[in-house]
Amino acid sequence: MIAIAKLIKPGKMSNGSRALLSVFLPFFIMHCVEGIYFVYGSLLKGYGFSPQTTGWILGIFFLSMMVSRTFGSWAIENFGVRHTLEWSSFASFAGCAMLFFKVSMAALFVGRILAGAAFGIYTMALFSHQAMTVPEKERGKDFAVMACGGILPVATICPIGEWLLANSMENAFLSVGPLLSVVCWQLGRRLGGPAYSPKKSCAGRNWGTYGELMSSKAFLFLIATGILLATVDAFLVSISMLASDNGVVASYFLVSVSAVAVFVRVAGAKALNSMPRAVMIAPCAMLMAAAAIFMSLFPANASFLIGGSVTGLAIGAAWPMYHALISDTLDVPLRPKGTAVALLIYDFGWFLTPLVIGYVSPVLGIASTFIAISLIVLVLMALLQFLHWMPLDANLKSKA
Repeated sequence: MIAIAKLIKPGKMSNGSRALLSVFLPFFIMHCVEGIYFVYGSLLKGYGFSPQTTGWILGIFFLSMMVSRTFGSWAIENFGVRHTLEWSSFASFAGCAMLFFKVSMAALFVGRILAGAAFGIYTMALFSHQAMTVPEKERGKDFAVMACGGILPVATICPIGEWLLANSMENAFLSVGPLLSVVCWQLGRRLGGPAYSPKKSCAGRNWGTYGELMSSKAFLFLIATGILLATVDAFLVSISMLASDNGVVASYFLVSVSAVAVFVRVAGAKALNSMPRAVMIAPCAMLMAAAAIFMSLFPANASFLIGGSVTGLAIGAAWPMYHALISDTLDVPLRPKGTAVALLIYDFGWFLTPLVIGYVSPVLGIASTFIAISLIVLVLMALLQFLHWMPLDANLKSKA
């Protein structure tokens, strides 16, 4: 734990690289806290819980995460980034530790709610820190590298958790979350310079209000774009339903998404600085919707591999662009609240998509449901592109 924290000490690394690493490490470790429980469902099944109860215990984490976002912005504005990271780490530790009360449904629900809120606040504090400190010319690269920390746990901590459970090491599995939360605390308390305060962060100005935030036309279009992007991104949660319905291996899609997204964010990190974010984010979402339609119409391992690669290419660029656009569209005093609302909207898309698929697929069938949702996203994203993003980009170019 201490050895990991020492990685962000000054050395031969440039100031910019060191600052990025100081944010990437806690972001990655906190996503590992989330990711270890992606395989938690099999353990809950062993406790004898019904599928419905298991679903709620797993899903309540994401609902809690969504609700916590606005509280996170309040905590940052009143207590600073560093203190927010420290206290949310403690909450994460407590929530994960409560899962040791294996047969107490109340303890499991409270633990997951607490861990979800802690995750939401901790990651939001890191994004707000970046939004307030990263120069505009570096946003594409920094947000791209940062985003890798959110997807790498799928290929790292998830297999470790699955191996622990397969080898009947239940207590070791349950210990991973609390231990990683301590690492998050250690990394968070070392994050750059003194803890931010409202005056220090905004050079004596007051933080903006939600009224001012919602009066920004560009930001409203951004969150409209965000919920549609999240809708197709959240197909990750339900893709196994489409795969099993057609005798396809879902991992062809999941692994290709992760691999290509990481490649795009690492190899193309610097290119994202110069790309016209305003006109690229909507086409990325449209590309993901098209990939989902392709897999639904032609379900096979090969099509899932192709669809996953296309989705990884699109989300690999779109996710960091979404976060960079928060800073692009808002002044510094509005960025903590803007980050909170943008992430809340994105969380809502992830919460909504599985719900819609769950209720609609028994009527239309799983493939037709995927196609219907994708077509809606395609149409709405095309409207947003032509009505807002293209005129905005043309306006920005005329001022340059």
